[in-house]
Amino acid sequence: MSYYEGAAIACCLGMLAGMWVFLQKLISSKLKDLSDIIIKLIERHNTSDNSADRRQEQVFDKIDGLEREVCDLKERISYLQGRVNGK
Repeated sequence: MSYYEGAAIACCLGMLAGMWVFLQKLISSKLKDLSDIIIKLIERHNTSDNSADRRQEQVFDKIDGLEREVCDLKERISYLQGRVNGK
């Protein structure tokens, strides 16, 4: 093997190693970007879940208030019916 062949082989191996390092850095940066995006999506989903939970709690509170009002009105109607029937 001559020096030219050895130098060509070394040059090819050097380019292959450089390409390998470049691809590793590129892939790791892309994975970091994707992981950041996924984390942001998860956080957004969690905040939307929290707001939906708050909205649901407000609806339940309103329903409970309406149920109490209906019970009070039933009692008043029963009282008035008793007064009317008692005459």
